[in-house]
Amino acid sequence: MNVLADEGFNGNLVRGLRNKGFVVEWILELNPGITDLKVIEYAKVNKQILLTEDKDFGEWIFAHQIKGLTIIFVRYKADEILFIAQNLNQILYELKPMAEREHEFITITSNKIRRRKI
Repeated sequence: MNVLADEGFNGNLVRGLRNKGFVVEWILELNPGITDLKVIEYAKVNKQILLTEDKDFGEWIFAHQIKGLTIIFVRYKADEILFIAQNLNQILYELKPMAEREHEFITITSNKIRRRKI
């Protein structure tokens, strides 16, 4: 599974996913400061699932009709990080390979996981 974490994505979550065996590229390490549109393009070209804490990516998907990728958007308070990590791991394990699945915008919060096909 190819995963790309946005620049502002929590480093503890990135390290936790890597420790679980996921290959996670992180914009903070690759090319900090690039625009959201460049992040989207990079994820699409490399067929990656995009992890973000930035609600602007929802606007790109729904208002600007960007298609062709799956985004996982996490929203949490500091004391909810363990819950978020567990649910993020679960979702990534459940996702089928790119060729076998539809694209989604997945939101993980402290009390729910919401999945919307895009």
